Amino acid sequence: MNSLEILKAKINLKATIIKFNNSIEEIKEKHPDRKDLIDSMLDSLDDVEQFQSVFLEFENEYHLECKAHFRSHLVIAELKHEVDKLQIEIVDLNRNL
Repeated sequence: MNSLEILKAKINLKATIIKFNNSIEEIKEKHPDRKDLIDSMLDSLDDVEQFQSVFLEFENEYHLECKAHFRSHLVIAELKHEVDKLQIEIVDLNRNL
C-alpha cells in the first residue's frame, strides 16, 4: 500500500459521506414523509462515518509503523557498517601477525 492509494481511499470515503448527506437532505426536502428511507440512510451514514474513523486510526498506525520500520533499517545499516569496519580491522590484525 502506498500513500497515493491511501489518499485516494480517503477522498473516495469523504466523497461518499458528502453524497450521503446531500441525498439525505434532498429526501428530507422532497419526501419528508419517507422516515423509513431517511432513517435507513442515516444509519448507513453513521456506519460509513464509523468506518472513516477506523480508517483514519489505521492510517495513523500505518504511518507510525513505517517510521519504526525505517528506523530499524537505519540501525541495521549502521550495524552492518560497524561489522564491515571490524572485519577490516581483523584482516589488518591478521596481516600484522
